[in-house]
Amino acid sequence: MKKIVSACIMLTALLALLSGCGFGPQSSSVGSTPKSSDTIVIGSKNFSENIVLGDMMYDLLKAKLKNVKIQNKPDLASTLVAWTSIQNGQLDIYPEYTGTGLVDILKKPVNSNTDQVYQTVKQDYDQQYHISWLNPIGFNNTYAIAVPKAIADKYHLKKVSDLAAVSSQLTFGADPEFFTRHDDGYPALTSKYGLNFQSTKQVDVGLKYEAVANNQFQVTDAYSTDGALIRYNLVVLQDDKHLFPPYYAAPIVRQDTLKAHPEISSILNELSGKIDNETMKQLNYQVDVQHKSAEDVARQFLVSKGLLSA
Repeated sequence: MKKIVSACIMLTALLALLSGCGFGPQSSSVGSTPKSSDTIVIGSKNFSENIVLGDMMYDLLKAKLKNVKIQNKPDLASTLVAWTSIQNGQLDIYPEYTGTGLVDILKKPVNSNTDQVYQTVKQDYDQQYHISWLNPIGFNNTYAIAVPKAIADKYHLKKVSDLAAVSSQLTFGADPEFFTRHDDGYPALTSKYGLNFQSTKQVDVGLKYEAVANNQFQVTDAYSTDGALIRYNLVVLQDDKHLFPPYYAAPIVRQDTLKAHPEISSILNELSGKIDNETMKQLNYQVDVQHKSAEDVARQFLVSKGLLSA
Protein backbone atom coordinates (compact mmCIF):
# COMPACT_ATOMS: atom_id res chain seq x y z
CA MET A 1 0.00 0.00 0.00
CA LYS A 2 2.86 2.39 0.82
CA LYS A 3 4.34 1.75 -2.61
CA ILE A 4 1.00 2.53 -4.27
CA VAL A 5 0.56 5.76 -2.27
CA SER A 6 4.15 6.76 -3.01
CA ALA A 7 3.64 6.10 -6.72
CA CYS A 8 0.44 8.19 -6.74
CA ILE A 9 2.24 11.09 -5.04
CA MET A 10 5.06 10.91 -7.56
CA LEU A 11 2.60 10.82 -10.47
CA THR A 12 0.71 13.83 -9.13
CA ALA A 13 3.93 15.77 -8.74
CA LEU A 14 5.01 14.84 -12.25
CA LEU A 15 1.69 15.99 -13.75
CA ALA A 16 1.95 19.27 -11.88
CA LEU A 17 5.48 19.77 -13.17
CA LEU A 18 4.46 19.03 -16.76
CA SER A 19 1.52 21.39 -16.49
CA GLY A 20 3.79 24.12 -15.17
CA CYS A 21 6.13 23.54 -18.12
CA GLY A 22 3.28 24.03 -20.57
CA PHE A 23 2.50 20.37 -21.26
CA GLY A 24 -0.68 20.17 -19.21
CA PRO A 25 -4.28 20.71 -20.36
CA GLN A 26 -4.13 24.48 -19.83
CA SER A 27 -1.46 24.97 -22.50
CA SER A 28 -4.04 24.94 -25.29
CA SER A 29 -6.84 26.94 -23.65
CA VAL A 30 -7.49 30.38 -22.21
CA GLY A 31 -7.22 29.09 -18.65
CA SER A 32 -9.60 27.79 -16.01
CA THR A 33 -9.94 30.93 -13.89
CA PRO A 34 -13.18 32.80 -14.67
CA LYS A 35 -12.54 36.21 -16.17
CA SER A 36 -13.63 39.44 -14.52
CA SER A 37 -17.11 40.67 -15.46
CA ASP A 38 -15.68 44.08 -16.46
CA THR A 39 -13.23 42.54 -18.93
CA ILE A 40 -13.88 41.59 -22.55
CA VAL A 41 -11.66 38.81 -23.86
CA ILE A 42 -11.06 38.32 -27.57
CA GLY A 43 -9.59 35.08 -28.88
CA SER A 44 -8.36 33.62 -32.14
CA LYS A 45 -7.41 30.22 -33.50
CA ASN A 46 -3.92 28.97 -34.23
CA PHE A 47 -3.35 30.19 -37.80
CA SER A 48 -2.24 33.55 -39.14
CA GLU A 49 -5.47 34.67 -40.76
CA ASN A 50 -7.56 34.13 -37.65
CA ILE A 51 -4.94 35.75 -35.44
CA VAL A 52 -4.86 38.85 -37.69
CA LEU A 53 -8.65 39.13 -37.50
CA GLY A 54 -8.61 38.71 -33.72
CA ASP A 55 -5.95 41.41 -33.45
CA MET A 56 -8.09 43.77 -35.55
CA MET A 57 -11.08 43.22 -33.26
CA TYR A 58 -8.91 43.76 -30.21
CA ASP A 59 -7.48 47.02 -31.61
CA LEU A 60 -10.90 48.38 -32.55
CA LEU A 61 -12.50 47.61 -29.20
CA LYS A 62 -9.53 48.84 -27.20
CA ALA A 63 -9.60 52.16 -29.07
CA LYS A 64 -13.37 52.70 -29.19
CA LEU A 65 -14.99 50.90 -26.26
CA LYS A 66 -14.40 53.19 -23.31
CA ASN A 67 -14.11 52.27 -19.62
CA VAL A 68 -13.81 48.55 -20.34
CA LYS A 69 -10.71 46.38 -20.02
CA ILE A 70 -9.96 44.52 -23.27
CA GLN A 71 -7.76 41.42 -23.37
CA ASN A 72 -6.43 39.52 -26.37
CA LYS A 73 -5.88 35.74 -26.30
CA PRO A 74 -4.47 34.85 -29.73
CA ASP A 75 -3.30 31.54 -31.13
CA LEU A 76 -5.66 29.16 -29.31
CA ALA A 77 -5.04 25.56 -30.22
CA SER A 78 -8.09 24.80 -32.35
CA THR A 79 -11.71 25.51 -33.17
CA LEU A 80 -12.68 23.21 -30.31
CA VAL A 81 -10.69 25.24 -27.76
CA ALA A 82 -12.07 28.57 -28.99
CA TRP A 83 -15.63 27.24 -29.15
CA THR A 84 -15.48 25.67 -25.68
CA SER A 85 -13.99 28.87 -24.25
CA ILE A 86 -16.69 31.16 -25.65
CA GLN A 87 -19.39 28.81 -24.43
CA ASN A 88 -18.09 28.74 -20.86
CA GLY A 89 -17.47 32.49 -20.75
CA GLN A 90 -13.68 32.51 -20.79
CA LEU A 91 -13.89 34.22 -24.19
CA ASP A 92 -16.39 36.85 -25.29
CA ILE A 93 -15.52 37.14 -28.97
CA TYR A 94 -13.57 35.37 -31.69
CA PRO A 95 -13.58 35.24 -35.51
CA GLU A 96 -15.39 32.23 -36.94
CA TYR A 97 -16.27 30.93 -40.42
CA THR A 98 -19.79 30.17 -41.60
CA GLY A 99 -18.85 26.76 -43.03
CA THR A 100 -17.16 25.77 -39.76
CA GLY A 101 -20.23 26.84 -37.82
CA LEU A 102 -22.56 24.92 -40.10
CA VAL A 103 -20.66 21.64 -40.44
CA ASP A 104 -18.35 21.36 -37.43
CA ILE A 105 -20.46 22.97 -34.70
CA LEU A 106 -24.07 22.52 -35.81
CA LYS A 107 -23.33 19.19 -37.57
CA LYS A 108 -25.53 20.12 -40.54
CA PRO A 109 -25.02 18.97 -44.15
CA VAL A 110 -22.78 20.92 -46.51
CA ASN A 111 -24.66 23.75 -48.23
CA SER A 112 -23.22 25.92 -51.01
CA ASN A 113 -25.78 28.74 -50.65
CA THR A 114 -23.94 31.63 -48.95
CA ASP A 115 -27.02 33.42 -47.59
CA GLN A 116 -28.68 30.24 -46.35
CA VAL A 117 -25.55 29.15 -44.50
CA TYR A 118 -25.14 32.53 -42.81
CA GLN A 119 -28.80 32.71 -41.78
CA THR A 120 -28.67 29.14 -40.45
CA VAL A 121 -25.63 29.69 -38.26
CA LYS A 122 -26.90 33.08 -37.12
CA GLN A 123 -30.30 31.73 -36.07
CA ASP A 124 -29.12 28.46 -34.53
CA TYR A 125 -26.24 30.02 -32.58
CA ASP A 126 -28.65 32.61 -31.17
CA GLN A 127 -31.25 30.05 -30.14
CA GLN A 128 -29.07 27.14 -29.02
CA TYR A 129 -25.98 28.83 -27.61
CA HIS A 130 -26.91 32.49 -26.96
CA ILE A 131 -24.04 33.55 -29.19
CA SER A 132 -24.53 36.11 -31.97
CA TRP A 133 -22.97 36.31 -35.41
CA LEU A 134 -22.15 39.86 -36.46
CA ASN A 135 -21.85 40.96 -40.10
CA PRO A 136 -19.49 39.03 -42.39
CA ILE A 137 -16.13 40.71 -42.88
CA GLY A 138 -16.22 40.10 -46.63
CA PHE A 139 -13.86 37.33 -47.70
CA ASN A 140 -14.58 33.65 -48.21
CA ASN A 141 -11.73 31.36 -47.14
CA THR A 142 -13.12 28.24 -48.70
CA TYR A 143 -11.55 25.31 -50.50
CA ALA A 144 -10.43 26.11 -54.03
CA ILE A 145 -8.72 24.66 -57.08
CA ALA A 146 -5.48 26.37 -58.09
CA VAL A 147 -3.01 26.14 -60.97
CA PRO A 148 0.29 27.90 -61.72
CA LYS A 149 -0.22 31.08 -63.72
CA ALA A 150 1.75 29.62 -66.61
CA ILE A 151 -0.73 26.73 -66.81
CA ALA A 152 -3.70 29.07 -66.54
CA ASP A 153 -2.34 31.18 -69.38
CA LYS A 154 -1.40 28.20 -71.57
CA TYR A 155 -4.83 26.55 -71.36
CA HIS A 156 -6.90 29.74 -70.87
CA LEU A 157 -8.18 28.58 -67.48
CA LYS A 158 -10.41 30.90 -65.47
CA LYS A 159 -13.07 28.53 -64.09
CA VAL A 160 -12.86 24.99 -62.77
CA SER A 161 -15.16 23.92 -65.61
CA ASP A 162 -12.46 25.05 -68.06
CA LEU A 163 -10.38 22.10 -66.86
CA ALA A 164 -12.78 19.57 -68.41
CA ALA A 165 -11.30 20.01 -71.89
CA VAL A 166 -7.67 19.63 -70.76
CA SER A 167 -7.68 17.56 -67.56
CA SER A 168 -6.51 14.43 -69.43
CA GLN A 169 -3.24 16.27 -70.10
CA LEU A 170 -2.70 17.29 -66.46
CA THR A 171 -1.82 15.71 -63.13
CA PHE A 172 -3.78 16.54 -59.99
CA GLY A 173 -1.95 16.63 -56.66
CA ALA A 174 -3.25 17.18 -53.15
CA ASP A 175 -2.87 16.12 -49.55
CA PRO A 176 -4.27 12.65 -48.76
CA GLU A 177 -7.33 14.03 -46.93
CA PHE A 178 -8.62 15.76 -50.06
CA PHE A 179 -8.82 12.44 -51.90
CA THR A 180 -10.99 10.93 -49.14
CA ARG A 181 -13.50 13.76 -48.59
CA HIS A 182 -16.72 12.58 -50.19
CA ASP A 183 -18.84 15.75 -50.37
CA ASP A 184 -16.24 18.36 -51.30
CA GLY A 185 -13.06 16.43 -52.15
CA TYR A 186 -11.59 14.73 -55.20
CA PRO A 187 -14.50 12.34 -55.94
CA ALA A 188 -17.04 15.17 -55.89
CA LEU A 189 -14.74 17.48 -57.86
CA THR A 190 -14.20 15.05 -60.74
CA SER A 191 -17.85 13.96 -60.79
CA LYS A 192 -19.41 17.43 -60.71
CA TYR A 193 -17.03 18.97 -63.25
CA GLY A 194 -16.53 15.93 -65.48
CA LEU A 195 -12.75 15.83 -64.96
CA ASN A 196 -10.50 12.94 -65.94
CA PHE A 197 -6.92 13.71 -64.94
CA GLN A 198 -3.99 11.95 -66.52
CA SER A 199 -2.79 10.90 -63.05
CA THR A 200 -2.95 11.91 -59.39
CA LYS A 201 -0.32 12.40 -56.73
CA GLN A 202 -0.61 12.60 -52.95
CA VAL A 203 1.74 14.95 -51.08
CA ASP A 204 2.09 16.27 -47.57
CA VAL A 205 -0.01 19.38 -47.07
CA GLY A 206 3.08 21.44 -46.17
CA LEU A 207 4.77 20.58 -49.48
CA LYS A 208 1.79 20.96 -51.78
CA TYR A 209 2.23 24.52 -53.04
CA GLU A 210 5.94 24.16 -53.71
CA ALA A 211 5.31 20.86 -55.53
CA VAL A 212 2.73 22.33 -57.90
CA ALA A 213 4.94 25.38 -58.50
CA ASN A 214 7.79 22.98 -59.43
CA ASN A 215 5.52 21.16 -61.93
CA GLN A 216 5.37 17.88 -60.02
CA PHE A 217 1.68 18.26 -60.84
CA GLN A 218 -0.30 21.08 -62.43
CA VAL A 219 -3.56 21.28 -60.47
CA THR A 220 -4.09 21.25 -56.71
CA ASP A 221 -6.55 22.07 -53.95
CA ALA A 222 -5.99 25.22 -51.92
CA TYR A 223 -7.53 27.59 -49.44
CA SER A 224 -8.70 30.67 -51.33
CA THR A 225 -6.96 33.24 -49.10
CA ASP A 226 -3.60 31.50 -48.54
CA GLY A 227 -0.60 33.81 -48.75
CA ALA A 228 1.32 30.97 -50.42
CA LEU A 229 -0.80 31.48 -53.53
CA ILE A 230 1.03 34.78 -54.02
CA ARG A 231 4.42 33.34 -53.14
CA TYR A 232 4.15 30.56 -55.74
CA ASN A 233 2.23 32.60 -58.35
CA LEU A 234 -0.83 30.35 -58.36
CA VAL A 235 -4.22 31.23 -59.84
CA VAL A 236 -7.45 30.26 -58.06
CA LEU A 237 -10.06 29.02 -60.55
CA GLN A 238 -13.65 30.11 -60.08
CA ASP A 239 -15.82 27.38 -58.53
CA ASP A 240 -18.54 28.05 -61.14
CA LYS A 241 -20.62 24.99 -60.23
CA HIS A 242 -20.49 25.79 -56.49
CA LEU A 243 -18.90 22.59 -55.23
CA PHE A 244 -17.28 24.06 -52.14
CA PRO A 245 -19.25 25.39 -49.14
CA PRO A 246 -18.88 29.04 -48.12
CA TYR A 247 -16.49 29.94 -45.31
CA TYR A 248 -17.19 33.63 -44.74
CA ALA A 249 -15.47 35.07 -41.66
CA ALA A 250 -17.39 37.09 -39.06
CA PRO A 251 -17.09 37.99 -35.38
CA ILE A 252 -19.14 35.85 -33.01
CA VAL A 253 -20.04 37.34 -29.62
CA ARG A 254 -21.69 36.11 -26.44
CA GLN A 255 -25.18 37.59 -26.10
CA ASP A 256 -24.64 38.55 -22.46
CA THR A 257 -21.55 40.51 -23.54
CA LEU A 258 -23.58 42.32 -26.22
CA LYS A 259 -26.30 43.07 -23.70
CA ALA A 260 -23.77 44.66 -21.34
CA HIS A 261 -21.97 46.50 -24.16
CA PRO A 262 -24.31 46.86 -27.17
CA GLU A 263 -21.88 49.21 -28.90
CA ILE A 264 -19.66 46.20 -29.66
CA SER A 265 -21.85 45.44 -32.68
CA SER A 266 -21.40 48.80 -34.36
CA ILE A 267 -17.66 48.86 -33.60
CA LEU A 268 -16.88 45.40 -34.98
CA ASN A 269 -19.28 45.79 -37.89
CA GLU A 270 -16.95 48.53 -39.15
CA LEU A 271 -14.98 45.60 -40.56
CA SER A 272 -17.96 44.45 -42.63
CA GLY A 273 -17.15 44.42 -46.33
CA LYS A 274 -13.64 45.78 -45.75
CA ILE A 275 -11.63 42.63 -46.60
CA ASP A 276 -12.14 40.72 -49.83
CA ASN A 277 -10.29 37.54 -50.82
CA GLU A 278 -7.39 39.33 -52.48
CA THR A 279 -6.90 41.66 -49.51
CA MET A 280 -6.93 38.78 -47.02
CA LYS A 281 -4.49 36.87 -49.23
CA GLN A 282 -2.13 39.86 -49.11
CA LEU A 283 -2.43 40.14 -45.33
CA ASN A 284 -1.68 36.43 -44.94
CA TYR A 285 1.29 36.81 -47.29
CA GLN A 286 2.73 39.55 -45.09
CA VAL A 287 2.57 37.30 -42.03
CA ASP A 288 3.35 33.86 -43.47
CA VAL A 289 5.88 34.74 -46.18
CA GLN A 290 7.31 38.13 -45.22
CA HIS A 291 7.26 37.16 -41.51
CA LYS A 292 5.72 40.39 -40.26
CA SER A 293 3.91 40.17 -36.92
CA ALA A 294 0.17 39.61 -37.09
CA GLU A 295 -0.25 42.47 -34.62
CA ASP A 296 1.56 44.94 -36.90
CA VAL A 297 -0.24 43.74 -40.03
CA ALA A 298 -3.64 44.10 -38.35
CA ARG A 299 -2.96 47.60 -37.03
CA GLN A 300 -1.49 48.85 -40.30
CA PHE A 301 -4.55 47.63 -42.18
CA LEU A 302 -6.95 49.38 -39.79
CA VAL A 303 -5.00 52.61 -40.09
CA SER A 304 -4.95 52.35 -43.90
CA LYS A 305 -8.75 52.06 -43.93
CA GLY A 306 -9.25 54.96 -41.55
CA LEU A 307 -10.64 52.73 -38.81
CA LEU A 308 -7.83 53.64 -36.41
CA SER A 309 -5.70 56.75 -36.12
CA ALA A 310 -1.98 56.31 -36.79
